[in-house]
Amino acid sequence: MNIFLICLGGSIGALSRFYLSSLFQKSENFEIPLGILIVNISGCFLLGLFYHLMDSNLERYLTPFLFVGFLGAFTTFSAFSKESLELLYQGNFLMALLYVILSVSSCLGATWLGMYLTRVS
Repeated sequence: MNIFLICLGGSIGALSRFYLSSLFQKSENFEIPLGILIVNISGCFLLGLFYHLMDSNLERYLTPFLFVGFLGAFTTFSAFSKESLELLYQGNFLMALLYVILSVSSCLGATWLGMYLTRVS
């Protein structure tokens, strides 16, 4: 059942990301990818909104569908944000800072390396 719920939520999340980000394409006056920024912010908001509101009876269905499937496909930034905040809430300030720095720098570096290695001259 979990696999089905993850797949269902993931397909809805991926389609939602595509359509929502398409609505806010980069404009000539605003150079950053506004569509993805809006997706990331709204995904993080939804995760935060539902995090404490989840009914314990529905948790076994909502966690795979909503958190892993939908929000996982909609934006992985929401999971990164939640994990960072959980480290802060636990009082692990140094680990939270390290996690944020390592995540952002290593992911940017890995993306650059992949692009560099496959660049056609």
